[in-house]
Amino acid sequence: MLGDATVWDRVVPGVHDRAAVRVCQIDRDDTVSAMAARVLAAAPPQFALAGHSLGGIVALETYRQAPHRVTRLGLVNSSARGPSPEQLAAWSSWRARVEAGEFEAVAAELASATLPSGRRAELARRNLAMARTVGAEGFLRQLAAQATRPDSWPRLNRIAVPTLVITGELDQTCPAALQAELAAAIPSAEHHTIQGAGHMCPIEAPTVLAGHLRSWLAR
Repeated sequence: MLGDATVWDRVVPGVHDRAAVRVCQIDRDDTVSAMAARVLAAAPPQFALAGHSLGGIVALETYRQAPHRVTRLGLVNSSARGPSPEQLAAWSSWRARVEAGEFEAVAAELASATLPSGRRAELARRNLAMARTVGAEGFLRQLAAQATRPDSWPRLNRIAVPTLVITGELDQTCPAALQAELAAAIPSAEHHTIQGAGHMCPIEAPTVLAGHLRSWLAR
């Protein structure tokens, strides 16, 4: 959410010799189901699929819609659960503020909040630049999708492809416990925690993440 294709810029060079990478846009639809359908429309007949945060939620739905097309699944800083009451309240507040013209302020707050305190000065500007690319309308569509997102938990035991779950040790947006239960419920899952990273593993630890993705692609 509020990320653009550049979130993967420093990860892709570490895997480009193993995969022809395509980055899908997930700010053009207001349901997770429609986001997944857009991914499938843009993807080749079979493909490995990795998603970060909201992208991971979309990846799970993509697999549900077309399990015969997804050869591998990577879930980075993500969750299988439906929205919690606390999340719904936060998203409703952000929506109201954005509709009142406060998109820039909300984006700036989230740009810092998704990073551990020690990395905020270094990386918050990059987060904010991505948020501005998505823009207010794209963010509102993503909020609508988040608020109605499916609970994928009951279907996790049906995932039958090599699955990688990545946790940021300091992730407060999607706590480690949610990702641990995600990995435990998927029969083929391999789970790794990136030390010192928060919710934004692709920009906080791109080299480490790329290493895990390389191993996952080789499985």
